[in-house]
Amino acid sequence: MGGSVSAGRAIGDVIAGAEFTKTRRTGQPVWRNSYYEGQIEKRLWRPVADGTRRGGRRYAGAVLKSAKELERKTLRARQKMSPGCRNGALGSIAIEVLEALYLNFVDYKSGQLEPAVATIAEKIGRSYSAVHAALKRLRNAQFLHWIRRSRPIDNAVGPQVEQITNAYALDVPPEVAQMVRQLMGRSPLPDDARWERERQAAEWDAMVATLSAEKYLQDICPVDGRMGETLKSIATLLDRRESFSRRETGSRVI
Repeated sequence: MGGSVSAGRAIGDVIAGAEFTKTRRTGQPVWRNSYYEGQIEKRLWRPVADGTRRGGRRYAGAVLKSAKELERKTLRARQKMSPGCRNGALGSIAIEVLEALYLNFVDYKSGQLEPAVATIAEKIGRSYSAVHAALKRLRNAQFLHWIRRSRPIDNAVGPQVEQITNAYALDVPPEVAQMVRQLMGRSPLPDDARWERERQAAEWDAMVATLSAEKYLQDICPVDGRMGETLKSIATLLDRRESFSRRETGSRVI
């Protein structure tokens, strides 16, 4: 395993515990190192359940029920510490967003999922910023992840790129996966299904392992505002240290 693996994971661990600051939406700039459309989606999107509408809706119902139960339990636990607390680990808007993703936007057959944040906001009647924050909470709780994408375009000035919608992948955290299986009346996963799930997870990990810390932060787990600038600086330092370490190792080889 290369040094970029430890660097990527190190910055990911920092991000996982971070509190995100609120920022205004200032248009849609093209983020550096975004993937081009069609470059990585096949490694990201997977069929939902058995790929049928009936199976997908049934699975979606189990995931949503489990997510609501998780929210209820974590809210109750938080209220013991802070009586005025109104949200659990996810929050009510995140539940609405997750429901929209499963019931309105995902293609059960292919797993294709690429709605604009504004489209999700319009669907559930919430603000852009509220949906954006809810997506981050869902990502932190391992209910989904996403990558940023761009598309080459031609104009009078020459070849350019434009930012397009993120590509999302639905997932469930381990504790929720167990609840989902129970709700669907399933025994433990058969070996072939378990192997396929592990293969998909390994494939995603292998892709992430190729990223530098800075690219991981920009493409897989972006953070806005002052926290984002701080983490970007950390990522740059990690990459420089790794690059220096590789050069030092290479110079000792005879």
